Amino acid sequence: MSVLVRAHPTRRSDTIRTWGAAMTLAVVAAACGNPGNGEVELEPHSAPGQPPGTILLAAGTDVAGTVQRVQGAITADGGSVTTVVDHTASAREAGTTIPASTLVIGGSPAGQWPLLRIDQRAGAELPQRYLMRQAADGSVSLTVDSADYIAAVSGIGDLAARDALQSSTAAVLTAAVPGARIPVGSPLVGVTPSGHLVTVYGSLDVPATVERLRREADRSPTRSLAVVDLAAGSATPGPPIRPTSVVFVSNPAAEAPLLAAAPSIGLDLPLRFVVWVDEQNLTQIGYPDVARLAARHGVAADNPNVVRMAADSDRLARLAAGLIE
Repeated sequence: MSVLVRAHPTRRSDTIRTWGAAMTLAVVAAACGNPGNGEVELEPHSAPGQPPGTILLAAGTDVAGTVQRVQGAITADGGSVTTVVDHTASAREAGTTIPASTLVIGGSPAGQWPLLRIDQRAGAELPQRYLMRQAADGSVSLTVDSADYIAAVSGIGDLAARDALQSSTAAVLTAAVPGARIPVGSPLVGVTPSGHLVTVYGSLDVPATVERLRREADRSPTRSLAVVDLAAGSATPGPPIRPTSVVFVSNPAAEAPLLAAAPSIGLDLPLRFVVWVDEQNLTQIGYPDVARLAARHGVAADNPNVVRMAADSDRLARLAAGLIE
C-alpha cells in the first residue's frame, strides 16, 4: 500500500469536512437525473461488471467506429483529445491477449473548470476517460465516469459545479451512440474522497515537477503518455485556476494481467498524477490510490500487479517531489 505523506495537518480536517459533503452528494445523485443533452433515466442502476459511479452504454459491434465518434464528439464540444490508448496493443506487447479495448482521454476545458476552481484534486480525474471494449459475443460497450463520481472522489459537494462536466459528457455520449438513452451513473457505493488520493509535497514549481515526473516515468518499466495543462486558458472567462497539470503514466507489463482479469479496469488505466499549486502556494503531487481503483473493478488489493503498480506510483511521486533520488 502506498504511503500518504502530508506536511500540514489542516488537510486532514479538509478531508473530514468534504467526506460529509460527498456523502450528501451520493444520496442526492441517486435520486436526480441529468437534464443535459439526451433522454435520462431518473434512477441510477448497475449492469453486470459495471463499476460504481460509471455510465455504461451499449455501442453496437464496431469498436473503431465508436472510438472515432467519441473523438469527433469531444472536438465538436470545444474540447481536445489528449491521447488514445490501445489497451489491446499494449497488452499484446506485454505478452497478453485481450479483446479489443481502447481508451479515449479528452474533453472540454469549460466542462472541467468549475470543479477545478473548487478543488484542484479533481485534476486526478480529468480530462474525461471514455472506454470502449468488446465482449466475447462481439458487443461493444462504452463506459465513462459520471460527473457525480468525479465530484465525490474529489471531495466536492457543490452539485452545481458538476453540471458543466455532466452536460459535456452527455453531449459526447449522445453523439457517440446516436439514439441512446443516457442514464444516470451507477450508484456511488463505497465512494468517498477519504483516502482516494495519495499526495506528497514537492520542492519545485509545477512545470519543473512535471518535467521531473515525466523523465522518471520514461524509465522502464513505466512510460509517460501525455501531459495536460488543466489551468490553461481558465482566466477567460472566470477566475484563473492555480497551476495544475496531469501526467498519464503506463506500465504495460503490470496492466495487461489486470485488463485480462477485469476488463473494466481499462477505464482507470493508465495511472495519472496531478501536480498543482495549492492555496498555500505549495506544490503537491497526487495520484489515485491503486488499491482503491482495483477494488472498484473487483480486483483484490493484494493482487501482485496491483501491489507492483502501487509501489511504482509511490516511487514516481516521491522522485518527482525530490524526496528520494
